[in-house]
Amino acid sequence: MIRVVTFDAVGTLIRLQRPPGFVYSDVAQEFGYSLDPERVQNAFRTVWKTFPPPEESDGPNPDDDRNWWRDLVAATIAEAGYSIEPFDHYFASVYESFTFRGVWEIFPDIPRVLAELRRVTVRLGIISNFDRRLYRILEDLNVRTAFEHLVISSEIGVRKPAGRIFQAAAQQFNVKPDEVLHIGDESEADFDGARSAGFNALLLDGKRQNLSRILFLLMPASLKNPEGFVSDSGQPG
Repeated sequence: MIRVVTFDAVGTLIRLQRPPGFVYSDVAQEFGYSLDPERVQNAFRTVWKTFPPPEESDGPNPDDDRNWWRDLVAATIAEAGYSIEPFDHYFASVYESFTFRGVWEIFPDIPRVLAELRRVTVRLGIISNFDRRLYRILEDLNVRTAFEHLVISSEIGVRKPAGRIFQAAAQQFNVKPDEVLHIGDESEADFDGARSAGFNALLLDGKRQNLSRILFLLMPASLKNPEGFVSDSGQPG
């Protein structure tokens, strides 16, 4: 029986209202630089695909992955062909800007899904490859209290799809892995990672239509058959 539902954060629960490259460009104006936001966003996409993840650690990352984000932003600006000085001051502003109100929004279908899950007394959590800024973001979006536990990679020391972050979630909820359903939008990180850790998993399809199916399946008896969910590959998930 499913007792806990965990969600990925970015791309599943919340999304940026504007692409990262546009935010980087906006902040650059404060330092007297005029950057082409499309050019910076294209550079961000290129860098993101090949940028190595933060190094694993046995426990919380002492800098909350901040240096990793600094290197990512620096690589993006360089890939776009720009140079910003003083860079550390610029990065500090970029880093903080991603906690500002109006930068993030909740996907429109999420409030109803969370309300229904709470109605049938399913416990809720988040498993995210983010850092502690997520607490503030969720508070500003008025959804932080909906989740009993937030399991964040910078606090665990490892990122999805590594099994340790899923195991940490099961331990925090004090449930067996097969009593958890994890929902996310990334095949390897969320679906494969969760299944490898013994969790049930739902991979959101492109139009998020299969997320709404939870509302019809989360009566207590129906929770016993999560294999009825469908992934975006069309295969049972």
